[in-house]
Amino acid sequence: MQAIVVHEGGGPDVLKIEQVPDPTATDGQVLVRVEAAAVNHFDITQRMAPEMAGATPPFTPGLDAAGTRVDTGARVLVTGAPGAYAELIAAPAENVRPIPDSLDAPRAAGLGVAYKTAWACLADGELEQGETLLVQAGSSGTGQAAIDIGLYLGAKVYATASRSKHDHLRELGAEPLAYDDEGIAELGAAVVFDPVLGERFEGSLSALAATGRLVTCGALDSPMVSVNMWTVVGKRLRIIGSGAASVTSEELDNIIALVADGSLRGPVVDRELPLDQAAEAHRLIEERQTFGKVVLKP
Repeated sequence: MQAIVVHEGGGPDVLKIEQVPDPTATDGQVLVRVEAAAVNHFDITQRMAPEMAGATPPFTPGLDAAGTRVDTGARVLVTGAPGAYAELIAAPAENVRPIPDSLDAPRAAGLGVAYKTAWACLADGELEQGETLLVQAGSSGTGQAAIDIGLYLGAKVYATASRSKHDHLRELGAEPLAYDDEGIAELGAAVVFDPVLGERFEGSLSALAATGRLVTCGALDSPMVSVNMWTVVGKRLRIIGSGAASVTSEELDNIIALVADGSLRGPVVDRELPLDQAAEAHRLIEERQTFGKVVLKP
C-alpha cells in the first residue's frame, strides 16, 4: 500500500509517500481501508519533533480516518489510532466507530480529534445554556468544533480569527473578533476555550467574568505563558487542562449521531488533497490559509 512516512523530524517536506507493506489486524484490531484522513495540529507537532509527541521514526502520521472495514464493508470512523495517512490502517476495535451513510468520509474523518477535544473542553468548562463562550482561533478545526458545540449547548458564542475569516465565523453562528479587539476584555465570558496560549493567554483571562473558566487543550503558540495571578485570584478564575482522551466511545457515538441528525453542523472541510500532497496540507495549515479541516484522500 501507499503511505506517508516520516524518517526524521523537520518541515513539511519530510512527509514522503512510499510503498510499504500492508498492515495486518492482530487480536482486538480492525483493518480499515481509508477513504479520507484528517490533518490535525498534533500531526504537525509530531512531524516537527517526533520524540516530543511519542513517535519514533520511521512512522506514518495521522490519528483520524474514515473508510470501510475490510472484513465487513461497514463504514467507520477511526480516531485516536496512529497511522491514518495511508491506504490501510489497523486500529484497536475500541477506536473504530460506525458512521451513517448520511455522513461522507471527509466530514466523518474531521469529527475525530477536533470534536472529541472540543466536547471534552466544554464539558470540563461546565458551559451552560445562556452563558457566553469565547473561542480563540475559531478558524481552526478544533475552534470550529467548539463554536458548533457551544451553539448546540445554547451559549452566546464569540470567536477570534484574522479579519479575512470573519465572514466564515458569522456563517457558523459566532460573533467574530480580531485577536487584538479591545472588546475582548469587556465580554464577561463564563468560559474561554483557548488552544493558542502564548501571548494571547492574558487576553483570554481578561475576557472572563468572575468565577469564569479558561479551558485549554494545548498550545498553537508557546506553552509558556505569563500570568497576573491577581487577575485569577481577584475574579476567582479557574484554569483547566482538557483533551480528547477523556471522551468515551459512547460520547463519540453521540457526537456522530448529533451531526447525522443535524443537531450539530459538523466539521467544515476547507479542502481535500491527494495523499501525496500531505506536505502541502501541513504547509497550508501552518501558514493559516485554511478554515476548518484539511483532509487527505488516498
